[in-house]
Amino acid sequence: MSAEVAPAGTLTPRQRRLSLIAVIASMTVISLIYGLSVPLLSLALDRQGVGSVLIGLNTAVQPLATLAMAPVAPWIVARLGPAHTMIYATIGSAAIFLLFPTIPDLFVWFPLRFLLGCVSCFFWIVGEAWVNQMATERNRGRIVSIYAAAGAGGTALGPLLLTLTGTEGWMPFLAAAALITLSGTPLLLATKLAPRLEGRPSARLHLFLMLAPLAMILNLVHGASIEIFLTFFPLYGLRLGLGEAAPLYLLTILLLGGIVLQVPLGWLADHMDRRLLVSLSILFVIACLLAMPVILPVPGWNWVFMFVYGGVFSALYGFAIMLLGERFRGTDLVYAATVFNVMWSVGSTAGPAIGGVGMRLWDPHGMIVVLVVLWLLYLPIPIISHIRRRRAGSVPDRHPELQKQE
Repeated sequence: MSAEVAPAGTLTPRQRRLSLIAVIASMTVISLIYGLSVPLLSLALDRQGVGSVLIGLNTAVQPLATLAMAPVAPWIVARLGPAHTMIYATIGSAAIFLLFPTIPDLFVWFPLRFLLGCVSCFFWIVGEAWVNQMATERNRGRIVSIYAAAGAGGTALGPLLLTLTGTEGWMPFLAAAALITLSGTPLLLATKLAPRLEGRPSARLHLFLMLAPLAMILNLVHGASIEIFLTFFPLYGLRLGLGEAAPLYLLTILLLGGIVLQVPLGWLADHMDRRLLVSLSILFVIACLLAMPVILPVPGWNWVFMFVYGGVFSALYGFAIMLLGERFRGTDLVYAATVFNVMWSVGSTAGPAIGGVGMRLWDPHGMIVVLVVLWLLYLPIPIISHIRRRRAGSVPDRHPELQKQE
């Protein structure tokens, strides 16, 4: 079944806004569920007496499912259409969530977690392709930044919802299933406003890494970095003498900065070369990481510091999505978004292990060293890309449909 949708270029400005509102609203709720599910399932396993190693392995199964779905994901999206793909993913995710409390067994939860990862990966693949297809080069930064800010806000609200539902019994799972179902409502209303993601792909799936290394590797490093930071920052703050509560408050401030500063930085991405902006943002992130041992122990200033650091660091994810939209359209955009999410999964799975080695070699500053090294290894890619573009004196190679829009 193929969804009946109109090409993005034939939609009126009002229809285009409604289409974007639908996918952004849906992704906000899905991000909230992601922010809820990770701590909820970990706490539930802990109450079952499961050890930390098995809890970690169970958590890792979910992002690894993206690797399994990558070869078939573009075909499924082409077959169903973007809106229907997300609607079916919504139904599947809600059903899987209800199975967790029905069968509270670790070895059943491994395949359930894998299935949840298989289904939920379509939200990110289609969502990133959808917003990029609907955006133009004049407003891509602002559109993508709103999408990223909504996702970050949803993720941050997930743990807050757990404080209302509790973490025991059926209630949190029922609330999650209900919210997932609710997220499908705007999609049902926008099935004819979804972008048409069609055409023959320009290359085989694995080659899209080489077609857009700037965006792909940025998402790999960003995924690894955020997982390292979320995993080890509470321990790092404890080692610096901040106590147990202060690092958690600082993480909340970091997430808040990632929400509030997305849109201003997205506006900036519409008014300057994005490769230069990525390079400058990475240099800023590196400088902040190096300054953390000095600034984090300083009350007041550490809040301002983490707010700004969180905003710039989080914006790198949005910049990566923008770079995909510059380069691809139609089916190519679905293929690129699939590889893009595979890179995130690989980074977020490998990141904590790399960070753990760093912490073991140099406690407590190993986390900082690992993060700085990761960003320094990536930094030459956007710098060289920016220099080449300036020397060429032209815009990067883009899909013909993009050139018609400009």
